[in-house]
Amino acid sequence: MPDAAAYGSGTAEQIDGIPLFLIPKTIAEQIRKKHESVFLITVERKFMHRYTVIVETHDEYDRRVNPEAPLRS
Repeated sequence: MPDAAAYGSGTAEQIDGIPLFLIPKTIAEQIRKKHESVFLITVERKFMHRYTVIVETHDEYDRRVNPEAPLRS
């Protein structure tokens, strides 16, 4: 995951180089993996019709946006 530093050191899942037709399958797999704790799904178009999918929980999002704040319990 080369861009993982941009999304903090949490366990946010970033999957690179996905073709358009596999985006729904990839998102469904991540939702099954993280269950109902999914807070944010980001899909970015890269080069040559490839996409990056990032799936974050609320805690992962908080750590990325405000890294100095204490974690919620």
